[in-house]
Amino acid sequence: MQNSLIITIGREYGSGGRQIGQLVAEKLGVSFYDKKIISLAAEKSGLSDEFIANNEQRVKSGFMHNLATSAAYSSGFFSSQYLPLSESIFISQAQVIRDIAARESAVIVGRCADYILAGRQNTINVFIHAPSEARVERIMALYHLDEAAALKAIATSDKERGNHYFRYTDQKWGKAQNYDLSINSTLLGVEGTAQMLVDLARLKEANA
Repeated sequence: MQNSLIITIGREYGSGGRQIGQLVAEKLGVSFYDKKIISLAAEKSGLSDEFIANNEQRVKSGFMHNLATSAAYSSGFFSSQYLPLSESIFISQAQVIRDIAARESAVIVGRCADYILAGRQNTINVFIHAPSEARVERIMALYHLDEAAALKAIATSDKERGNHYFRYTDQKWGKAQNYDLSINSTLLGVEGTAQMLVDLARLKEANA
């Protein structure tokens, strides 16, 4: 139903975007989708949850590599479809995201959801970022890493997300013009940023 409100959240690694998304969903009383999309996409694609989780942003583009690797994880889906795994994973997740938007209000994190739902009226596309030092501090605390390891994890994750986004949207990940709102999460903090998005969502619904 087009009246359902969807909030998509793109985020830099360590910015608190996922936690913010969870808080927004809780405050609005709507569903939250992040890793759950993996399970739903697995049902559509025939791949295992584990394989999609490990490869959704890292599958190599080589056709033969993808086709050969799929044999250990799939349940026959690719034997007839002959699609590179990266494309099959993206297509499956895109269909899951469209199905969610068609039936309920929700907060959806990552997975190019802003692009997949482009043109949908009752959608708010958000990108959450933060200064490097704040991200490093957060990752160190969350995963008990030293500074060097945290910096490496941030660089790796951001590169994967950026490459994935560009591959399927032909747009630069994090570019402000691609979103309705781009915000530094340290400005208001995780709780404050979540509340701001809740207020924005309620205002949009009131003016719909």
